[in-house]
Amino acid sequence: MATTAPSLTTTAAAASSEAKANRVPRRFPPVLLYLAVFWITLVVLMAVFADWLPFIKHDPINDRTAAISRMKPFHAKAWFGGDQNGRDIFSYTVYGARASLLIGLATSFFGILFGGFFGLLAGYLKGKWDTVISGVADMLLAFPALILLIGITSFWGREVYKIVIALTLLSLAPLTRLVRANTLVYAEREFVQAARALGAKPGRIVFREILPNVLPVMLSFSFLAIAIIIVIEGTLSFLGVGLKANIPSWGTMITQGRVDLRRNPHIVMMPSLVLVTTVLSLNVIGERLRGKFDVRDAAV
Repeated sequence: MATTAPSLTTTAAAASSEAKANRVPRRFPPVLLYLAVFWITLVVLMAVFADWLPFIKHDPINDRTAAISRMKPFHAKAWFGGDQNGRDIFSYTVYGARASLLIGLATSFFGILFGGFFGLLAGYLKGKWDTVISGVADMLLAFPALILLIGITSFWGREVYKIVIALTLLSLAPLTRLVRANTLVYAEREFVQAARALGAKPGRIVFREILPNVLPVMLSFSFLAIAIIIVIEGTLSFLGVGLKANIPSWGTMITQGRVDLRRNPHIVMMPSLVLVTTVLSLNVIGERLRGKFDVRDAAV
C-alpha cells in the first residue's frame, strides 16, 4: 500500500511540538514574573527620579531631619525609621539603589561587551585564538574572586568606576565561556555554512549570522549577573573594602548598621529586604528568559 507524504503543515506542527517539548520548563509562575518586573521597574524609577520625589530627603548623607526618629524602627516622618545618626533610612535606601544598580548594570554591560567579543572570537576562529582566550578565562576562574576583589579595591581605590572595572574583569571569564560555547554550536549550523559557501566574510558571518542567535542567551544571563554583582558589592561593603562611606549604597547601609544590630535591627533589616527582593526579582526575570531562549538541541 502506498503511503502519503506528510504535509508541510503537519511537519511544521510536529517540529513546533518537539521544540516546545525540548524547551526548558518555566520554574516560576507568571504572577511571580509580573511581580518581579513591577518591583524592578519601581526600584529603577525611584532611583532615577529620587531628586524630584517630594517624600524623599534629597541629601540622605547630611540630612538630619529624621533626628526625631533616631533609632526608632518606624515613624511618620521616616517610613523605614532612622539610623543612629538620625538619617532617614527610606531616603538612604532609595539613593543607595543608584550606586548598587549602576554597578550591576555597568559591570554587566561591559562584561557582555568584552566577554561577548572574546567568546565570539574564540568560538568562531578556534585554533590558537581559542587556546589563548580559553586559557586566560580558565586562569581567571581558577583565581579566588573575593581575594582578587579585595586586593584591587584595597590598593587601587574604592570609587564606583574602579569597583566596576574590578567586577568587569571577574565577569569576563564566565561570559566568554558562555558565548564561546554557543558560538561553537551555531558556527556549524546550516545557515552559517551557507553564508560561508556564498563567500561571506568572517566579520559578516559573526555579526550578522551568529551574534543575533547568541545575543538572547547573553541578555538572559545578564539579569542573573546583575543580581550576583549587587550581592558582591554588598559583600565588599560589609567587609569594609567596598564603596566609601560617603557614597550611599545598600551594602554601605548594612555595614554601618551592623554595629548596633542587636538593639536596632531595623537599620539593617530594611535595606537588606530591598536588596533581597531586588536580587530575587532579577533572578526570576533572568531564569524566565533563560527558559525562553535555552532550547536543547541534539547537535549540541
